[in-house]
Amino acid sequence: MFDLLIFVAIPYISIALALFVTPYRYLSGRLTWSAYSTQFLERKSLFWGSVPWHYGVVILLIGHAIGFLFPSAVQSLLSSMTRLFVMESIALGLGLLTLLGTFVLLFRRVFTGVRAVSNIADYIVLLLVLNQAITGVYMGIFARWGMEWYLHTAVPWLYSLLTFQPNVALVSGLPLAFKIHVLGAFLILAFLPFTKFVHFLFFPVGYLTEPPILYRWVKRRKA
Repeated sequence: MFDLLIFVAIPYISIALALFVTPYRYLSGRLTWSAYSTQFLERKSLFWGSVPWHYGVVILLIGHAIGFLFPSAVQSLLSSMTRLFVMESIALGLGLLTLLGTFVLLFRRVFTGVRAVSNIADYIVLLLVLNQAITGVYMGIFARWGMEWYLHTAVPWLYSLLTFQPNVALVSGLPLAFKIHVLGAFLILAFLPFTKFVHFLFFPVGYLTEPPILYRWVKRRKA
């Protein structure tokens, strides 16, 4: 029952919410679409949290997507033990970057002036991302060669979801950390459409043609 919940029910519910709630938010509430800038409230820890977090998350997501879209090509790339070890080491390093960035951003939300403009959704998203970082790093250290078994278990299972013939047997025997990782990923997908972080689901192509926004401090002159 636990496996059916994680690998069948929650994925379909999450995908449905992302597909239907996101366009509704985009069309009905554009003013709530983007996250608010908090750089004026605190900028030092923002740099140390945001930069490693974005580098880690973006590259890892691209790696997951490439493995899903081109499993045969990735399998050929990882056929050498040396290449597999190098790629796994890079992935672990990116996971550690994500973990560091998430801790700093969560600390910033709780212990700085940013707390005044934060809501419960901000903390939930960060805690869900923290769960992904922790379980990902754990698997990178204690469940080695995850790239290989990802291609032979998780990828076929994901394809079975898309064809509406979910094959839970492919992933039911995997470690608990993997199941928590999958659960967290789909909870993020389900939760994002209801938050100001929904813009994560879209690549900002339009920003490439827009002029940069210039912020200036306004100071009153002394008499």
